[in-house]
Amino acid sequence: MSALAAPLHRDSVLRIDCDGTPLVGLLSEPASATALSSDMGVLLIVGGPQYRVGSHRQFTLLGRALAASGVPCLRLDYRGMGDAGGDQRGFEQVDADIAAALDAWTRERPELKRVVLWGLCDAASAALLYVHRQRDARVAGLCLANPWVRTEASLARTQVRHYYLERLRQPAFWRKLLSGRVGLSAVRELLGKLAQSRATASGGSAGPDGAARNTRHDTRHDTRHYTEQMADGLRAFAGPVLLVLSGDDYVAKEFLDRCRDGGAAWRGLLDRPGLRREDLPEADHTFSTAAWRARVEQLTAAFARGVAAGGSPTP
Repeated sequence: MSALAAPLHRDSVLRIDCDGTPLVGLLSEPASATALSSDMGVLLIVGGPQYRVGSHRQFTLLGRALAASGVPCLRLDYRGMGDAGGDQRGFEQVDADIAAALDAWTRERPELKRVVLWGLCDAASAALLYVHRQRDARVAGLCLANPWVRTEASLARTQVRHYYLERLRQPAFWRKLLSGRVGLSAVRELLGKLAQSRATASGGSAGPDGAARNTRHDTRHDTRHYTEQMADGLRAFAGPVLLVLSGDDYVAKEFLDRCRDGGAAWRGLLDRPGLRREDLPEADHTFSTAAWRARVEQLTAAFARGVAAGGSPTP
């Protein structure tokens, strides 16, 4: 019987202190001492509410795949999630958790100088909020998968544009309506979505057209709507960005709609220098098949290798 192949990664626990609250991180590193780039790694921010393993173990598998390709990866539980202490908090309130993880990692591995922040859904939003508010020079790149920009109005617009209008184009819908199989409740639902979709794009300091007002903000204490802060973070970030979008996902469709209809704050962001967009037309929100997961792993590893070869970002 042939011997089992030696693992290409090794996992270890990283203890993290966040303002006196203990957090738990899982650090996956290349098993070989000859890592691709000893001064660069990927911090995998977990979307919520969930812990560091992720749906269908996707974060565990991604972290280990990156390590096997030569890129160390740290994933952690926020305060209030998984094995971490403290009270649970939303994605808009995890700047301190991210900073604490980077501090602990660089103390444990002094050679680490640069990181790529990786996030799915509201973790991608958290990454953009972090670079906007903290301006952390250690962040050398961003991997953003299906970023979350949800408001009631944006969801309604997306549903109208990508679901209801498509149904109105289908002869089967009209046959059901005329035959009485589509009730008045469905019609009222459509009218309600149309009314919601005409609402203001965000609840922050947007102008009447949804564009951000031309005012100065203290980025560390920015109280504007989180989507406006995300847009500023993406526009001002100096490093490269990988944007991965699923075709079968309303969250990704909302993000694209926001980039198109979100006013001046969002205009042109998909064309910003250094942004690479990758579409997975059939993938769902969490890339739940082995093929979709493998594609995300390949894209992330290739992006991280590019960041490692490209030098430090402009602070």
